[in-house]
Amino acid sequence: MRTLIEVHQEGKYFIAVDLLTHVADQGLTEKEALNNLKIGLEEHYRLLIELAPRNHKLTYLDIEVDNFVENTSTVSS
Repeated sequence: MRTLIEVHQEGKYFIAVDLLTHVADQGLTEKEALNNLKIGLEEHYRLLIELAPRNHKLTYLDIEVDNFVENTSTVSS
């Protein structure tokens, strides 16, 4: 799964925010903030799946947004 993350610095911490879920985490480096966010997002989705009603079907939907952001200088992969 790919998602769009916004990263900025506040004081000595880097803050990483998933723009879809608004789940956020921090770290002393950008890499650490992204690593922490990844763990938080995995837990977020695990809980969503666990809490979904048993009689509801869960499925995946792939969408492509690269063409919207590929010419934006603020986006890096």
